[in-house]
Amino acid sequence: MKERGVKKQFPPASIAAIGMAAALAGLLAFAPPGREVSLRYAGPTARLPQPGETIVGINLFGLAPFNRQQVFSNLVTQSEWFSSKGQGWTAMPASQLDRLGWVRYLEPGQTAPRPLILPPAPFKPIVVRCDFQGSGELTAGGVAHVRDSGEQSLTLDLVPAGTGGEGAWIELVRTDPADPVRAIDCREADRPTSERFHPEFLSFLEGFRVIRFLDWQRINDNAAVRWSTRTLPESGSQAGPAGASIEDMVDLANALDADPWFQIPYRADDTYIRKFAHLVHERIDPARTVYVELGNEVWNDMFAAAQQAEREGLSLGLGDGDPTRAQMIRYADKHAHAMRIWTEAFADRPQRLVRVAASQNAWPDLAEIVLGHEDTAAWTDALATAPYLWLDLNGYEVRDVDRVFAAMPGALDETFAFAARNRAIAARYGKRYIAYEGGQHLVTPDLALARALQRDPRMEEVYARYLGRWEDQVGDTLTLYASTAPIADYGSWGLREYAGQPENETPKLRAVTRFRKAAR
Repeated sequence: MKERGVKKQFPPASIAAIGMAAALAGLLAFAPPGREVSLRYAGPTARLPQPGETIVGINLFGLAPFNRQQVFSNLVTQSEWFSSKGQGWTAMPASQLDRLGWVRYLEPGQTAPRPLILPPAPFKPIVVRCDFQGSGELTAGGVAHVRDSGEQSLTLDLVPAGTGGEGAWIELVRTDPADPVRAIDCREADRPTSERFHPEFLSFLEGFRVIRFLDWQRINDNAAVRWSTRTLPESGSQAGPAGASIEDMVDLANALDADPWFQIPYRADDTYIRKFAHLVHERIDPARTVYVELGNEVWNDMFAAAQQAEREGLSLGLGDGDPTRAQMIRYADKHAHAMRIWTEAFADRPQRLVRVAASQNAWPDLAEIVLGHEDTAAWTDALATAPYLWLDLNGYEVRDVDRVFAAMPGALDETFAFAARNRAIAARYGKRYIAYEGGQHLVTPDLALARALQRDPRMEEVYARYLGRWEDQVGDTLTLYASTAPIADYGSWGLREYAGQPENETPKLRAVTRFRKAAR
């Protein structure tokens, strides 16, 4: 049976925070036509467990500067180098960067701008000190003004206004190829140099019990990863194509007393998977539980990994020629293989590992294919879907806000009807049912409508009902999507729009906070 699916588009890396246009698009898609799936019976109906404790987690939005969340105390850790020859900015050629992402040399007439992430609101004038190693010269632009400069330092006055429409950047104008400028650290002058994560970021995340690192890892890029070229804590950027360092993700979970949820890159080889697992095992607090998942939405044909899985599945002769079955069986095989490796790494504390198989909430048949394939269930602890609250907003305008909220109860019923079917499938195989993502999925290119919906006080009650339904009918891990992100035409995913946003402007966050406090 074909079921409607909902799929989201993520923004590409951009420097929208400094006023440059970003190529961003939203997409809603449906289960591909003509894909009927035959299923094998998976055994007798299992008794559904009583809902247990709801564990509220959060997906962290990406690290790019335009996401308006200062994560690191170093203001350049979330940005990358650009190239300028006086006529706009372009991407810095990789050939000019060293292993850690620092500029090795500049060509004649070339400079290298690099955005500074804006601090949390309220945006008051601050003094920023930049220290660096090597020989060269830095200047600044935008709302960053040079107060003083030394041989290996730069002091800036940062005077942002509003909620982040202005940008700030440093600019490398001279560097010695024999001793290039590197290890740049720009932070508020009164922040200690040993401070990795910004206190406001840690405070915001306090109380979320699971942290999923999908966008930090840039899993949807489906990059060809290699352990030898992975991002390190000392890398110049944590927002580059290789994603954030594993060490930073583990350290953040430890600092928050939260359980981390990692994605294994779909194209990772055994060496990468094994070293990833052992690094997490050695670095994570042994009291923490680790969730691990292969890829992200490998059922979702808008993502490159899903397309690759289908090609591979058909090439291997899986699924009797049916593209969907071939795709999901290929995913199941790769999932089981990766989880064997992680199981070995956590052999001394298997109860601290949750091996997650993911499927589409609105197409429960896919979960049957995955869990029913060979011994996949033996290497799986939980089935996860994304039970989004979804409405098709095509044709709606600002004047239709009341109509949208009037339709929410029906949408909520539909979402949890699908969730119940997936939960029953998980129970039949003796597995937990959890959510890798969740919350509202109201996507529209009409930004006036998007703002009206997301900022409406009724959204708080929508989230309260959503959380209450999950608690009453499921009662396990619910990892909301997402932390902090602006309203945009690719979606309005953030519980808040920017760091430091006043609580009375964040109806979704208010509902989540109220729910967590009531659960204590």
